[in-house]
Amino acid sequence: MKKNNVFSLKNFINELRATLKGEYNRAVWPIAGFTLLFCAIGALLAYFLMMLSSSMMMNVMMVMYGMASPAAILMALLEIVLVFVLMILNGFWYSFIGTAFNFAYLDRFRDESQKVSAASIWSQFKHMNKNQVLRVVLYISLFMFLWTLPLTIVADLFARNRVIYIICQVANQVILAWKGLEYSQSLFLYKDTRPQFLGQSMRHALTASRRYMGGFKRYLLLMAVCVILLPLLVWDVIFGGLAYYGIYTATSFCIWLGFLLAFFGDLAYVPVVSAATALFYHQTSDKRDLKQVFADTFKPVAELTGQADAQEDKKDKAKK
Repeated sequence: MKKNNVFSLKNFINELRATLKGEYNRAVWPIAGFTLLFCAIGALLAYFLMMLSSSMMMNVMMVMYGMASPAAILMALLEIVLVFVLMILNGFWYSFIGTAFNFAYLDRFRDESQKVSAASIWSQFKHMNKNQVLRVVLYISLFMFLWTLPLTIVADLFARNRVIYIICQVANQVILAWKGLEYSQSLFLYKDTRPQFLGQSMRHALTASRRYMGGFKRYLLLMAVCVILLPLLVWDVIFGGLAYYGIYTATSFCIWLGFLLAFFGDLAYVPVVSAATALFYHQTSDKRDLKQVFADTFKPVAELTGQADAQEDKKDKAKK
């Protein structure tokens, strides 16, 4: 399983730049458009949630003074739950779209005739087994939560001790980063072995990703910092600083200009993030044997269909 683990950041950036050159404009509009739609829906739902929360508090006060019935509180609570459900569905929808972005770029790196466009992204989204993808995403969220739960409990128990509280919070962030690196290739590994997941637990994708990333975590971290985080940070600091200057000087033009340029700059960088994520898997996949990565994970078909139990029963009867 251990092969050449060398990863060249320079070669990575050169290939990423060569791929995006001339094809960025075709990809940026659908990717940025879907992301903008997700942000707009999320902002609208957040606004409704804020308004409904204020309305519910008002209803509580009116019930206390006998000016409304308790049914008003129940209706407001149901409306808040509905908005929460819509926010969750919006997040799931974008996770499918984001996965389609990454899969489209992975196909592009494997076949230069494939182009990342609105049609290719929609094709990935349409043919995606959303139930399986959702289960992978939920497993990742569950395990990340469980890994951070013990220190979260300790931090809450010792909340008055600032030293212990800060140590626990920092340790949790380190755990999240570490596990995020380990589980980062789960969906790509699922894509390459999708037929084998029929009837299987999607948790195997996480196990395979953890094995796959053995020796690769530092390379992915290096790529993420240099290619994704630093450019976004520099851009946001520059135009966030412009917005702060506008707030400090009470200049509305600078405030709006700074925030809008920061937001749309981040939006325009989403295709680069998707391409870099897919390219990392593309460049490292030939250094891993997927059969060994998934070794001892999938259950035999006979066991899944119940044939194994039937064979065991026949053997027991034959012995008798």
